[in-house]
Amino acid sequence: MVKENNLALYIHVPFCVSKCSYCNFCSFVPKAEQFTKYLNALKHEIQSRAKDLQNKQIFSIYIGGGTPSILPKNAIIDLIETIKANFDVLKDASITIEANPNTFSLEKAQEYKQAGCTRLSLGLQSHKPELLKLLNRAHTYQDFESAVLNAKKCGINDINADILLGVPTQTKQDIIDTLNLLIEQPLTHISAYGLINEEGTPLTKAIQAGELDLPSEESAVEMYDLTVDFLKKHGFYRYEISNFAKKGFESIHNLNYWNRGEYLGLGLNAYSFVDRAHWRNTENFNDYINNPLLALDYEKETEKTAKEETIMLALRTEKGLNINEYNTKFKTDFLKDFSDALKRLEKNKLIKFDKGNLKIVNFSISNAIILEFFKNL
Repeated sequence: MVKENNLALYIHVPFCVSKCSYCNFCSFVPKAEQFTKYLNALKHEIQSRAKDLQNKQIFSIYIGGGTPSILPKNAIIDLIETIKANFDVLKDASITIEANPNTFSLEKAQEYKQAGCTRLSLGLQSHKPELLKLLNRAHTYQDFESAVLNAKKCGINDINADILLGVPTQTKQDIIDTLNLLIEQPLTHISAYGLINEEGTPLTKAIQAGELDLPSEESAVEMYDLTVDFLKKHGFYRYEISNFAKKGFESIHNLNYWNRGEYLGLGLNAYSFVDRAHWRNTENFNDYINNPLLALDYEKETEKTAKEETIMLALRTEKGLNINEYNTKFKTDFLKDFSDALKRLEKNKLIKFDKGNLKIVNFSISNAIILEFFKNL
């Protein structure tokens, strides 16, 4: 259960060495002067937001991007110190920092450890040079191995690797080869994301032009299923559609999202959910520098949107949706409210009940299953 006064912080760093061909995140290759401008604006936002949230305790800090590891020397230390000086950060708070393998030196590892980093997330995507080139990733698998070694040398032992599934030209054997390499590394967590065909990206344009082909839907499902089976055999259990961990190493920060805990997003295009309201920061760099407190699309949640989010997020997890918790929270009867959808889905063996929790049987079609419940709201 989410504690009432707990708050997770997400800090967005939009800078990258190069833009990946599949990425539509708010990220770009920076000019030298943009580092200082951005970090100053970010610190101003930290100080200002903290004044309104003095009653909240920070249990998780996640610095993502973009590529936080390309920030200037000691920038991460300065950011964490600013956060701790302004927010009530728990002594055992989880602090995760993302890095690209080619930008994570021993010096960076030492800096992160000094800053209090407890968890490192490395963007590998694939071990195969041809796929890395296709994705415009500026690193090699050897860079990844070095990054893991550097983290371990400095005492950062909780390490995640991101990989992509369903990339054009990617085969099931490619995925098996990547996974075989990963289980030889001292990793505690692996995130395996299906490639999303984002409009306007170079990769999507190449697909639309007929220059590249995505794997078939059937093949993409097989890639996912083999990933689940492989990782389970090697001690990484699935606790959310795309996330696998050794016991005790689940991402506390991400679990907070799936449990609908509160989170404050700081930095360019960061999203927040505090006091039952959603908002986001601007994605325009100059606008953010001029006014880092500008809140866009501010919207108080309704009972309908709260129910939708609760169902959607819970059904993405291996644990599923706890019926009693849902009924208590919304003062209703889930089984009665969604009787028609439940009958249809149970008849087709797409859902199951386990110790009071509703679970999806086949995560490959989770979106379609979740939409069946939305029809009754």
